[in-house]
This record gives sequence, C-alpha cells and structure tokens, in this order.
Amino acid sequence: MGNGGFGITYMATQDILDRKVAVKEFFFRDFCERNDDTSQVSLGTQANHDIVERFLVKFIKEARTISKLHHPAIIPIFDVFRENGTAYYVMEYIEGESLGDMVKRRGFLPQEEALSYIRSVGDALAYIHQHNITHLDVKPVNIMFRRSDCQVVLIDFGVAKQYDEMTNEGTTTTPVGISHGYSPAEQYKKDGVQTFSPQSDVYSLAATLFKLLTGKTPPEATEIPDVGLPVEELREKNVSESVISAIEKAMKPRSIRTQSITEFLSNLEAGNSGVSCDEESDETCVTLESEPTPKPNAMPKSAPKPDPMFQLAPKSRPKWFYFSVIAGFVVCLAIVVVLVYSNKERDQVSEENVVKIQEVKDKSLTIPLGICTYTGEVDSLGVPNGYGEAHFDDGRIYKGNFIHGTAEDSNAHFTYENGDTYEGSFKDNGFYQGRYTIQGDGSYFVGTFRNGTPHQGVWYDKTGKKIE
Repeated sequence: MGNGGFGITYMATQDILDRKVAVKEFFFRDFCERNDDTSQVSLGTQANHDIVERFLVKFIKEARTISKLHHPAIIPIFDVFRENGTAYYVMEYIEGESLGDMVKRRGFLPQEEALSYIRSVGDALAYIHQHNITHLDVKPVNIMFRRSDCQVVLIDFGVAKQYDEMTNEGTTTTPVGISHGYSPAEQYKKDGVQTFSPQSDVYSLAATLFKLLTGKTPPEATEIPDVGLPVEELREKNVSESVISAIEKAMKPRSIRTQSITEFLSNLEAGNSGVSCDEESDETCVTLESEPTPKPNAMPKSAPKPDPMFQLAPKSRPKWFYFSVIAGFVVCLAIVVVLVYSNKERDQVSEENVVKIQEVKDKSLTIPLGICTYTGEVDSLGVPNGYGEAHFDDGRIYKGNFIHGTAEDSNAHFTYENGDTYEGSFKDNGFYQGRYTIQGDGSYFVGTFRNGTPHQGVWYDKTGKKIE
C-alpha cells in the first residue's frame, strides 16, 4: 500500500476473522536488504547493525504502546510480531482516503468541514498527550477518512515518542523525521523534541488545518519568521478571523506558541459560533442571529397594551381632535398594510431565489473537479445543482447530476481526453461503482473504485472474456 524511510505497509487478509487488515513491516530503507527467495530481511552491514537495531526496538516498543491506546480517532493495532528477521504490526485497514488525497481531489475544504476533522484529530492528540506521547508527524496524509462512518483516524505513529512520566525525557534517543511545512522548528534541531511538549503537535495540527482550508502547504517553520504565514490565502477562502488568529498563534515559535491542543481547539471556537458553512458548498456562509428574526407579518407572542392615544378621549375635547385621530389612524394603518404586503412579497422573492433552479449554457466555472465550461442547472449562487455537462480544460467531460457543485449521481458518464470512459455512480466527486473502459484495447473493469482507481471487481477483454 505504501512505503517510507522506515517501513513498508501491506494490505492483507486475516483469514480466521475474514477481515482486511494493514500490516506494517519494519524496513530501514537505507540499510536493510531482502532476500528475494526467502523474504528474510538483513538489518544492514555490521557497521550499521547497531543503528538499525535501535530503530527496530523503537518500532516494536511504540507498536506495543499504541496498541494500548483506545480512541475512535486513533488507528487500532491488533498484533505485533517478529518474522523474516524483522518486525511487523497489524492494524485496521481503513476503507477511504487520506485528507491529503481529499484536498488534492477537491482543492480545499469548507471551514466547518475542515474544523470537524481537526476537532476529532485534536481530541485524539489530547488523549495521547495525557499518556506522555507525542505523534510528531501530524499532516493530511496521516489522517484517514473512513467512508463507512465519516470518521477521521490518525495513523502512522512511526516517529512518535514516548516520554518518561517522571522526568518528561524521551525514552528513546532515535532522531525524528521532518515533514516540510508541518514540522515545527524544534524538530529541525538535534534533541529538539527530547523533552515532552504537546506544542510540537499543536504546530503540526494548525499547519494541517491551513492546508485543508487553502489547499496549499504552509511555508517551512524555519522560513515563517522571515516570510510570515500567508494568512491572505485563508481570507481568500472566507475563513473567519477567529480561526485565522488561532492558526497564527499555534504556528509561532515554541516559546510564545499555543500551549496545548485543548487551548488551540478553544481558540478555534472563540467567536466562531456565529458562522455556519454549507457542507456541500465551498463559498456559502450565513451569519446566524442569536435569536431568529420574526417575519414582518408574524404575530408577537404577547400583544402590547393599547396606546393611550387611542383610548376614548374626554367629551370636553373638540370634534376636530377625533377626526384628526381617526384620519391619522387610517393613514398609519394604510402604511402598515403596504409595508406588510411589500415585505411578504419580498420574502416570497427571496425564498424563490434560494430554491429556484436556473439553466446556464457554456458558463466558465471552477468546481472541485477542476476548471470547466458548464451547461446545465445551477442554484441561485450559480453553483451546479441538478443535471449538467462539465467540459474541463484538460479534455475531461462529466455528464450527470451535481449537488451544490459536488458530482453525485447513480448513473453518470465520464470521458477522458484519451478516450477512456467511465459509466456508473459518482460519490463525492469520484468514481464509486461502475464500468471503466480503456479506449486502446477495449478491455474494461467492472466493480468498485477507491481514490479513482479500480478496487474490487473483475477485468474483461474486449470480447467479454474474464482476464485472470
């Protein structure tokens, strides 16, 4: 499924439980070698053996530690074992995609959607911090989105550190890696994270939020003091000032940085309760009043007491007084009727603007799937909503339904510039279940898709014969 500097991850089947799992193998890429015949792994030359052995011990120790953690947003580890001269651990296989892939596919995420993911991951980080563990590699590609329940899960604890509860000193001396744009400045220094500090994960979580909201990786921590954090990119995406402020505070130098995950999450919420973003739209935000504003013609719960002016006047007053009062009352009543009617009519027009579906032709739009020329139905904001055809700049063509800009259809048609076609269901802007045909040789795949590629199903040649 993937590989890094210290390990290779495989998808496997746990036969006795009949479930898919992910298995991570310790494989120090710079030093380890594998025997192709026996699959045995050698831990480097004698000169490097001690270094590799230290990392192997760390790999096993941290797998054991993580296996004791129980949190819905932390990848569960089922087993740890040694085989083939190295070590492995078995964890949940998550059917979904990383937030990194999600952002790459959609461009960026609306504020409320991004915040919901960050809250879940933040809660998981606060939990591991209570156990004197820091993750030290929080970034979008290490956060998986599970499609079955829309839960995000923090993965890859490969560089995580466990700290002694008494001294707060790291229990291992192995160096940690650096993820440019997400690692704080202290991770660039030797022994910079040898003492327990939740602030390192605070920085990375804030940098991750920046990426989700803008689609762009923030500058390296060592550059920010000189070039500054590009907050204008956040404002361009209509991110609230309270969220921008929280991100800025969390990405400062450690001495003045937000102290904890709890504080960071609290800062995100400060002043943010008045903004609600449509989960389906990247642009639509509405301000919520503290109490709903009554319609102009709505009857108040308790009617006001009659104004003394309209009480019966003493008989001693002249007749013209009564005529003046009645005339004034009639004029006021007429004005009220006109206002109520015009407001009611305005409300009806406003309501029509919200729900009315309009037709557009050859309109240039930018949607999560890319820049396109669109013909079809749109909502009052000009966002594709209903059936339409999108012709993209790179030659792709989508024909099917949209829900507020997101391609969602049970029977859509998609064509690539090279002639390859897909027919079937679309879910959240991606292939979900259908048929993919290769133009060149006529072969085709029928089944389910993951991250835009065939996942489970069968390949056939152009005659319909199953390809083994």
